[in-house]
Amino acid sequence: MGNKKKIALVGNPNSGKTSLFNQLTGLNQKVGNYPGVTVDKRSGTIKLPNQELCELIDLPGTYSLSSKSEDEKVVQDILLNPKSAAFPDLVILVVDGTNLARNLFLASQVIEMGIPTIMAINMVDIVEKSGDQLKIRAISDYFDVPTTAISARKNKGIKELLELATTEIKPSTKSLFNKEKYENILAEAKHLFESTTPYMLFKQINNAQSLLDEKGLIELKAIIEKKNFEPLKEEILEISDRVTTVNKISTTFYIKKSHKKQSTVTDKIDQYVTHPFWGFLIFLSVFFILFQAIFTFASYPMDFINDSIVDLGAWVGHLLPDSWFADFIADGIFAGLAGVLVFVPQIMILFALIALLEDTGYLSRVSFMTDGLLKRFGMNGKSVIPLVGGFACSIPAIMAARSIENKRERFITIFIIPLMSCSARLPVYVFLVSFIAPNEYLFGFISVQGLYMMGLYLLGFGVALLVAMVINLFSKRKSDGSFILELPNYKIPSLRNALNAAINKGKIFVLQAGKVILIASIILWVLSYFGPGDRFEQIDEKYTTLIAENEVYADSLYTQMSSEKLENSYLGIMGKTIEPVIQPLGFDWKIGIAIVASFAAREVFVGTMSTIYSVEGGEENEKGLRAIKFSYATAFSLLIFYVFALQCMSTIAIVKQETGSWGVAGIQFLVFTGIAYLASWLTFVWLG
Repeated sequence: MGNKKKIALVGNPNSGKTSLFNQLTGLNQKVGNYPGVTVDKRSGTIKLPNQELCELIDLPGTYSLSSKSEDEKVVQDILLNPKSAAFPDLVILVVDGTNLARNLFLASQVIEMGIPTIMAINMVDIVEKSGDQLKIRAISDYFDVPTTAISARKNKGIKELLELATTEIKPSTKSLFNKEKYENILAEAKHLFESTTPYMLFKQINNAQSLLDEKGLIELKAIIEKKNFEPLKEEILEISDRVTTVNKISTTFYIKKSHKKQSTVTDKIDQYVTHPFWGFLIFLSVFFILFQAIFTFASYPMDFINDSIVDLGAWVGHLLPDSWFADFIADGIFAGLAGVLVFVPQIMILFALIALLEDTGYLSRVSFMTDGLLKRFGMNGKSVIPLVGGFACSIPAIMAARSIENKRERFITIFIIPLMSCSARLPVYVFLVSFIAPNEYLFGFISVQGLYMMGLYLLGFGVALLVAMVINLFSKRKSDGSFILELPNYKIPSLRNALNAAINKGKIFVLQAGKVILIASIILWVLSYFGPGDRFEQIDEKYTTLIAENEVYADSLYTQMSSEKLENSYLGIMGKTIEPVIQPLGFDWKIGIAIVASFAAREVFVGTMSTIYSVEGGEENEKGLRAIKFSYATAFSLLIFYVFALQCMSTIAIVKQETGSWGVAGIQFLVFTGIAYLASWLTFVWLG
């Protein structure tokens, strides 16, 4: 895309920018991260009516060019730096016609960057439905930019917008910036920057940290001190003047049906949705459905993907000569692929539902209602989506934390998500609870085992909040405690937006975290398939003779042979090596192997225990597993261990991806393993 004309979509959050991007690009999108930050970078190729191919860049939503959040800083760094590879040749400003004053503030800033600009006034259909009218021509004349009305959701006005993009557009001559007031400082600092307008230069001075090298920063500091210039103070004053001007002029761009304030549909819905009692019940109901969708509905495609890939691997393996290579293809490569792709349905369903909820405007209400509680633990209202999602799967939940602008609050949220008991822990819980809780009912309908299960989930959530509180107490970077959130009007959600969000997030996971998971799966296979010396050859000789002599028991002997090979593999040796360390918890080397193997995925614990104890599968699997002899103390100790410890390799990979640091993922792993070890040891000592 290097030589193509670059068109950037710029606008406020909830302005309809994403809907317009999806209308223009469809599924022809590239999704990645901006260099150095965990912010979605979306771009795609579009063809203008004159057949010119252009690169369309969807910049993150921002309220101004003065914000310090990670997402909004991306917009500043691009628009204030003509040397940036993403610096656009043309800007399409997407303006929400139902919130004109707030949107025109950003528009006025962007227009004064000196970049050719088109203004697309979105949601005009909603404005007209209320009986009001927008003076599109008056807006265009005032800001000196081509302006058109669109409805991105209904695909109206898009053709006219693209026609405008084919014309030669000159930068606006309109300026709300008082350049005479700052003439001296601008003249002194101009040689340090590459700027096209006085206002761009003014903003560059206030964002010099990301634009100048060390030598330039030192020189700028000397100029600022010489001119007695206070960048932050002057920026605040300039913003105040701009807001006043924009608010005043924006009222003249409407032809109002009535000046009387009327109760809107949004107001009526919010009476219930944000109500202290009904709002909480609606919140629980919505997230119960969300949780069930990820936890239950995704199970069908997950099972299909897993079984299909594993069966395909087995089929390919049978086509090859019987050897270690055939097993590597079937159990290493294909099983590893299954371990990657099996999470895709959960990720796609979660982000599709989040996109639908966000489109309606409901997510903003959820964040508003939960902010008061979560800010006590160093998070904010937007943390609730990832935390709840963590009960289904940590991987999409951690990816969902991208919506949290504040870096520190996002870090705390990501750090504690693995303590939410994900669905992969459920087989482990079900297996182990059967050892410690009777299959009985209180009052005839309350399951005792169900109460134990609920206790495990609450325990993980409670400790997660304690960990968040500790991080918050010792964090050097404190939040200012503010949480500015727009409550947009309710809208009918776009299925197209939801589909795009699902596909794009699925791509990100497969292409980025998937590589790490596949490599780790292959390493685990190698460790379990090979052993030192000639141990495996001796086991093969032993069981070949036994099977020849006892063909009736061939299946049972093959299972025993697999168990013995696993014991003598490098993975088995690792289990025996860590036995002295895990013995105080009530675990033996067999449990040690299962713990190491469950690094691939937590639910692997049950299958590994089945293999090690030579328990046959099939319909009798559950009965056989229960025949394994665990003491009450050991089973309880294992349960507590799995509540806190052993993030699967997929979680570690996604944490590294989202934080950009193996160090964070490593510390997280060590901290939770340490908590698990201590809690498990205390449990075993207490019950033993």
